[in-house]
Amino acid sequence: MTLLACVSRASALAASKPTTIPIVAEGPDYLVVHKPAGVPCHRREDQPGILELVDSAEDLKLCHRLDDGTSGCLVLAKGRRAAAAIGDAFAAKRVAKVYVGLTASRPSKKKGVIVGDMVRSRRSQWRLTRDSANPACTCLSRSIGLGPSEGGDPAARLIVARPITGKTHQIRVATKSIGAPLLGDGLYGGGKADRLYLHAAAIRIPDVGLDARA
Repeated sequence: MTLLACVSRASALAASKPTTIPIVAEGPDYLVVHKPAGVPCHRREDQPGILELVDSAEDLKLCHRLDDGTSGCLVLAKGRRAAAAIGDAFAAKRVAKVYVGLTASRPSKKKGVIVGDMVRSRRSQWRLTRDSANPACTCLSRSIGLGPSEGGDPAARLIVARPITGKTHQIRVATKSIGAPLLGDGLYGGGKADRLYLHAAAIRIPDVGLDARA
């Protein structure tokens, strides 16, 4: 599946508002589900969280989180022992992740590494600083111009990001820092869209033999 197809499939899933969550990979220790955009990881008042929507008899544990607006691969552990093993892999940075996003802007940096501490800003935002006491680290592997759509929407670019760390809003802050906030990301100045265009396309955790794409 191409990277652009991943984004299209994720948007279609979000628009369908599924009552159960698709499972994209399973092993003895884990499930990987395709979280739709708009579904929270934890319950929000009358809106169910992801674990309530997964059709499984296993004692599932959330191993990491995706922002409500982000779609794609989300890892759930089968029980506490598996959760501890997967948690150790995340803590030791033995997890490889690939995200794809869309922006209406031309980034000032097409490839390379974006590094810096993240600090709280206004309106629940985070911002990147030049300090590196506890830095967020995001690798940009490519930026591809897509041109305007048939419907006349503005020209978009596909950004591929590989986060080394896993901090709140990390990729959203990284793309804003290079002048290319993601489409649908009103918090960070992105263009208007029907959703936040950020998708967790792939994840690999060798410790438990996990290699999944959504």
